[in-house]
Amino acid sequence: MQAQKFDLVSPEFKRNPFPVFSEMRSCGSIVQAKLPLIGRVWMATTYDAAVDMLRDHERFPQQAVRNGKKNVAGIKWWMPKALKVLTNNMLLQDEPDHRRLRGLVEQAFMQHSIEEFRPRIETIVDQFLDELELKFKQSGSVDLIEHFARPFPLAIICELMGLPDEDRPMFSRWAQGITNSGSIFSFLSMIPKLWKMNGYFTQQFKKCRVNPVPGLLSSLVSAEQDGHQLSEDELLAMAFLLLFAGHETTVHSLSGSVWTLLQHADQLEALQANWSNIDLAIEELLRFLTPVQMTKPRIAAMDMEFHGQPIQQGDYIIALLAAANCDPEKFDRPEVLNLLRDPNPHLAFGSGIHVCLGLKLARAEMAIALEKLFSRFPKLHLAVPEKELQWKKMLGLRSLLKLPVKLA
Repeated sequence: MQAQKFDLVSPEFKRNPFPVFSEMRSCGSIVQAKLPLIGRVWMATTYDAAVDMLRDHERFPQQAVRNGKKNVAGIKWWMPKALKVLTNNMLLQDEPDHRRLRGLVEQAFMQHSIEEFRPRIETIVDQFLDELELKFKQSGSVDLIEHFARPFPLAIICELMGLPDEDRPMFSRWAQGITNSGSIFSFLSMIPKLWKMNGYFTQQFKKCRVNPVPGLLSSLVSAEQDGHQLSEDELLAMAFLLLFAGHETTVHSLSGSVWTLLQHADQLEALQANWSNIDLAIEELLRFLTPVQMTKPRIAAMDMEFHGQPIQQGDYIIALLAAANCDPEKFDRPEVLNLLRDPNPHLAFGSGIHVCLGLKLARAEMAIALEKLFSRFPKLHLAVPEKELQWKKMLGLRSLLKLPVKLA
């Protein structure tokens, strides 16, 4: 079967991906495409196909070595050590390693209740909204991403991890440098940042062993289950995962939600009149946006027929989460935002054993931030015409570069 070409990176696609996903589903539940670096890959485009793939770790494992290949997408062999260590996290592990790693991390998370942390989240949101209002009074408009959607979740995850407040600007620079690595040049330029990050966290682990401080890092260092503890490399990988997965995805979820609500003024007005519906609204915004549009590649462990397509052992396959989340066989009028949609079994956080560990935190951050933002600034609106907004061209990520707004 010849690999097909689909537009998955243009500004037009990022602004409205639904026509492309409809085209893909018309070609089948499983279609083959050619992606940068990865090459030919099968993509699950429907809800049922995506769920079946995500939950079947026997036929679709994470690790390529089980299928005679060197590593995911065949590229990890040339990675510098700093990057190789950081990619060795539980998201890329199969059983039993995944179970061991996740058990240790969940043990650390259980010591930090999200519900008990909600008042602190509210306080941090208020602090950033104070700063946002001050910047708006000084300049007449603000970039909501730079001044709120990015620093707010970064402050939350740094506090949860027990990292010093003064280090947050450094993390923000690292995060932007790494997530903006869409070209070979930018990819190479991020490697020194990874070395610095490895050195920084190594020092933090040493401090936690000598003088534990409240936070996830100390909990991870001391976590033990069935006689196992996280190795130094596993600690580095987990710290990287928590800092970026726990921060960067929320940046795009929050900024994308604000943009979406501004495009649906009637539904925003209804939500402002009844904030008790915020939890339903968050689920629908996550489904409608699906900022992380696809999973990392998995590898077929055997020859098989999967949803009508002949898959060969060693083939790469991706769950296209964003396409699954607008499958009309699962969601009524999926291209239409409905903040009261219920039930809403979306896949924005994935499914199966690799479902996002921080989903409760992300939901709480989004709910608190959106309610406080639009309650305090009910007349918030875009500072530029919508067509002038720019989107990141990164494959698999639906995110705005900037979100200039006026607060009144």
